[in-house]
Amino acid sequence: MPGRRPGLRTAVAWAGLAVAAPFFAWALLGLLPPVPSIVDVFGVDGVRTPAAITIFGLLLAAIGFHEP
Repeated sequence: MPGRRPGLRTAVAWAGLAVAAPFFAWALLGLLPPVPSIVDVFGVDGVRTPAAITIFGLLLAAIGFHEP
């Protein structure tokens, strides 16, 4: 399709993964005793903030990696 920029789409995809990856890593590392969990840092009500950022990153990655 004319006007498509696969380089930009790939950059958006990897940027989305870069946004989501730290929260996934933190969720796994939070199971270890020396690392505070996301709930300890943000509280139960505050978990919505990192969850929203993670979902935003995953949506960017889905858009970027989509094959038309």
